[in-house]
This record gives sequence, C-alpha cells and structure tokens, in this order.
Amino acid sequence: MTGRILFVELRRTAVVWFGVGLAFAAAWWAADGERWDGYWMAGVLAHHSALDLIWPLAVAVGAWHGRRDQASRMTELVATSARPGLVRVAPRAVAVVGCLAGGYTGGVLEVLARAVLAADHQPTGWVWPMLLGAASVAAAGLLGLGLGQLLPSRLTAPLLAVGALAAVVGLQLLTDGSDSRAALLSPASLGPADGYSTIDGRAVAGKLVWSVALAATGWALYAAATRRSRLLATLPTVAGLLVALIVLPPVDEAARPDLQATGLVCADGTPRVCVSRVDASVLPELVGPARRALTLLAKLPDPPTAVVQQVSPHGATIAQRRDTVHFELLIYGDGTIATGLPSLEAEILDGAGTWACGAALDDVEGWEPIQAARAAAGLWLQGRDAAPDEFWQPVQGMVEEALATLRSLPADEQLARVAALREAALDCRPDLYEVLTTN
Repeated sequence: MTGRILFVELRRTAVVWFGVGLAFAAAWWAADGERWDGYWMAGVLAHHSALDLIWPLAVAVGAWHGRRDQASRMTELVATSARPGLVRVAPRAVAVVGCLAGGYTGGVLEVLARAVLAADHQPTGWVWPMLLGAASVAAAGLLGLGLGQLLPSRLTAPLLAVGALAAVVGLQLLTDGSDSRAALLSPASLGPADGYSTIDGRAVAGKLVWSVALAATGWALYAAATRRSRLLATLPTVAGLLVALIVLPPVDEAARPDLQATGLVCADGTPRVCVSRVDASVLPELVGPARRALTLLAKLPDPPTAVVQQVSPHGATIAQRRDTVHFELLIYGDGTIATGLPSLEAEILDGAGTWACGAALDDVEGWEPIQAARAAAGLWLQGRDAAPDEFWQPVQGMVEEALATLRSLPADEQLARVAALREAALDCRPDLYEVLTTN
C-alpha cells in the first residue's frame, strides 16, 4: 500500500523533475575543461563543492512540497487518518528525499565515468564526499518539508532559499581563517581536502550526525499536529549539534593524505624520476626533460641526483632535500603536464632545482625579486642570456639585469653565485636576488 502511495506521489508532483534538474546543475558545477579526467578525487570534490548552492535549493524544494496539503485545503482531512503522523507522511518524505539525493548523486556520474577511463589510481575514499553530500541534500529536503508545513505560505520556499544561502555564507564568513569545528557544519566544507587526500573518519561521522539530526527535525515537523510536538521536533537538531561538535575534528584535520594516492611510481633507469600514483600516466612525458635538467645541474657542487614530484597542501613549505629536485606537477585537461615556464626542463631548473619559497603567498612585492633570481639561475644553467617574453614586468627586467650581471663575471664566479643561490633557496631565504647579483 505504501509503495502504491509513493508511486502516485511521484506521478502527481514535480519532485522527479526537481531531481533531474539538480543532477544537471551538479554536473554543470563539477565540469571543468581544464581539469584532467584522471583526477578522480578532485572531480568528486568539485561536485561536492556545489552543495553551497544546491543545499539552499533543496530546502526550497522541500518547503514547496511541504505546503501542498495547506494549499489544497486538505489538512483537516489528512489529519483524520488513523495512521501515526510519522508513517502517514512517509511516502511524500521518501519521494522528496529519494529524488533530491538521487539527483545530487546522479550529477557526479559523468565525472566518475571519465575518471574510470582515464585514471591510473582509484582512490579508496572517493565515496565519502558523495555519501556526505547525498545525506546533506536529503536532510535539506526534509527540513524544507517540515518548515513548509509549519509556514504554508507561497513566500516560504523562496524566503527559505535566500535564508539558507545566507546561513551557509554567514557560517563560512564567521569561521574563515579559524580552526573551529563549526566550519565543518557547512554543507560543502571538508577542510583541506584535495585530490591526494581522504576524508577523516571523525569528519564523516560528525557530518552524518548533523545531517541525520536536521533530517529528523524536518520529518518530525512535517508530521507534527500540535504546538507541543512542533517544539519537541527541534530536539534532534539541538542534540545533533552538540554531538557533531564533539565528534568533528578541527578543520585542518578533516582531511588527511591518502598514502596510496601519494605513493611514488618511478621510471626505469637512472637518474631517478618519480611521480605520485595519481599522476603516473605522465611519467613518460616527464622523464626526458627531468634527466636533461639533472645533467645541467650536475655542473654545480653537490648537485641533486633525482627529480621527485612533491605533493603537499597549497602554500605549504616543504622540507627540501639537497639530493632531490622537488617538482610540483599539474596535468592539463588534455592529459599533458602544465608548466608555468616555457618548458618542463625550465620548470625543473627554476631556482637551480629548488622549491619556490621565501615569502608569504600574498606578498607580491616580496615574490618579485625571488622569482627573478630563480628564473635567472635557471636560464644561466640553460646557457641563455635573455629572459623569454613569457615573463611579466617588472620581473622580466630584473631577470635580464641579473643575467647581465652574472655574464659579466668570470666563469668560476658565475658558478659560485648560482651555487650560492641554490644553497640560499634550500634554506628558503628571501634574499636570493642579492645573493645572485652582489658580492
């Protein structure tokens, strides 16, 4: 009987079409022509980030359906049913939850299909962002149902959409830059998760508790017939909030490195050239330029003997090794390696084979002399006397000035200056330009 009611509910309402629209909206949000299809986890996380907009829409869809009994003046008739309220509202609640959660999940199918064909590594934790997203959308739909039943006005759905969006944005603004657990209550927040990480179990459990609490409150509000039952319906949210804040980890611990994804795959032969398992498909493209760069670096004292991809959080300072060139790698949408310089070889030789560091990320003036000195050292190793046109001003002028200063010195002094720059760069010193151009 309940199944038949559910089937009728699906036929009578537009909730199925809302689910289809949600799927297309989520797929559009996750689409990125510049992202390589093989970045499996990154694609799932991009889809999950759509929750900032999808969650308020799901609340509005639920509210629109929640006011139907009042709009059709059937409230008193439905209330005479002998079935308990929680059971009576189940078909409509299941229809809304199923279509919204199914639509959200369906939006990631294209990302997964492309990843299956292109990826060299299937991450074990990709299912958690999908599960958390589906649970969050389902909770939003049920919460909207309850609020729509409580406030059966035509303005309820649009006002709830605006209010939910304001709540999401407000929570993000209030917790921006902090390590507060409350930041993880935001639908799309997963901490520092990226394509090489997995979601911590505490974050999964805490966010599921929060979603279940909101869903329980929505269901109870939708079934409530008295003022007392409506007040009691808020208890799951209060209890869920307290439990979630206890279970959730600090924001910076919500995601941790996936050791399988960051594991190294190395090319045959020597010198050693390695990339992460996620990026293994571009290893053949990298080997030639990397080994040519190591040959040029061999003229320096105590040169590096390996090129290894470094996987680290954005902006993090890594512990550099003297015998290894740490290389940050990104794959374009067409499957080729992205470079900020004219070639992969130049990218590896930048800073005489060192990691770019020495200034804060937002310190533009501090980075200009560092970038100029690093580029000049790389060009000197390649035997070039001028900066390529790809550089921007004032960096290009600083690079050409540094190269001219270097070339005016005896050969031994040139080598000593570049070696000194490498030593300074290994220590992340900010005075690389002075090291290269002054006595």
